[in-house]
Amino acid sequence: MLAVKPVPDMRLAEGLCELTGIPYDTSAFTYFAADVNEDDTAINHIIGVCTFTMRGGVNRIEYLKQADGIDDAEAMIIMARTVMNFMYRCEAESVTVNESGVDADMIKKLGFKEKGGEYVIDLKKFYISPCKYNG
Repeated sequence: MLAVKPVPDMRLAEGLCELTGIPYDTSAFTYFAADVNEDDTAINHIIGVCTFTMRGGVNRIEYLKQADGIDDAEAMIIMARTVMNFMYRCEAESVTVNESGVDADMIKKLGFKEKGGEYVIDLKKFYISPCKYNG
């Protein structure tokens, strides 16, 4: 069963970043995706990690990375959308992405569109109809 959760403990966030080979940033938020048992009491294995920042109206997915040996694009999309929903609930209007921290194919799958030299999603438009969003 898939679980996507925020990581409130900085030491745990640092360990998850190390596990997936991404840089740890003390000012970034961290979420993880994991396969858990049926009653959600134990982690079977980590699927991936997403780090993101929200600074001065600039909201950005920094890294979205699967753990070694994992190939689960659907879980990664769900985790990124969970992060985007968190940003939206914090009244963020848009989100950008770190192109060197997220696979180019995944950037497109998530619905980011190139605008002014960066990839962006207008969260207000996205959450009007997320299944029909086209930038």
